[in-house]
Amino acid sequence: MNDRDLIYFCKLIELDSYTKAAAFYDVTQPTISSAIKRLTTKYGGPLVTQKNRKGKLELTPAGTILYQKGLKLLKEIDSLNHDVQHANDKKIRIAFSGIAGGFYMPDIVLEFYRAGISSMLDPLFIRSSSALKSLSDGKVDVAIYSWNVPFNDPKYYLRTLEKTDFVLIVKADDPLAGRDNISIESFRNLNFIARGPGYLTTESLLETCRKADFKPNIIYTASTMELMISLVQRGMGAAFIHESRIKDIPGIAIIHIKESQRMYSYSQIAMRKSFIPNKYQRKGIDILRNFRSN
Repeated sequence: MNDRDLIYFCKLIELDSYTKAAAFYDVTQPTISSAIKRLTTKYGGPLVTQKNRKGKLELTPAGTILYQKGLKLLKEIDSLNHDVQHANDKKIRIAFSGIAGGFYMPDIVLEFYRAGISSMLDPLFIRSSSALKSLSDGKVDVAIYSWNVPFNDPKYYLRTLEKTDFVLIVKADDPLAGRDNISIESFRNLNFIARGPGYLTTESLLETCRKADFKPNIIYTASTMELMISLVQRGMGAAFIHESRIKDIPGIAIIHIKESQRMYSYSQIAMRKSFIPNKYQRKGIDILRNFRSN
């Protein structure tokens, strides 16, 4: 099978249009049609049907299998192409979520420095969900991230670095400061400082409140975790955050949630099993596989 034919087929299904698929790859519409005809011939039957020229494209059972498995195959091909083309690289592509980057990267840089290979680190700082997607897509070799459930997939080497509670934080002289093990119901009348949609602290706050059937009152969206904490210190509102990231910060009171209602954050390191390190990268990969935070 021609890889290009499969690429055209998957993009056709994604865009639901021969014209749009052709425009996306800057080819003619007959080029896309010819690719579909070759695949149809190869697999001995129609893969996609259309009631009329303007009708929606419908996958046949064979087409559905080809599309679903084809997407996975194309990801593997992209990963293979990158690994082969960069077989002599002296870099390790590693994605850090914002939280994991601030917490774990200093120790990792130090270990690489002590091994004389600090220049090998090629870091990317993105959200946890994006870090996992980049790892899945073969755009990075290693990801260190935090999420509210432990990630588990046999395609990766995985290790949990830390499990920590999500806690409520308020200014040290707030009326709630003297309480602990509070119910989620206590969140109803609070004003929250939060990160944007997709960030772990925000998604966990929304999920926690959803369980009690209400939405938290988010009065300000902070661009960084440091700003979020600083605004809480100034008494602007409360925040929901990992306990391990907030210890020993002056002016802040930490309040635990009732045990039966608590949420947790799992920090993990994941590596593609399909990634075969070359002789330059092997030392760095060994460091990451055995990494323990100080």
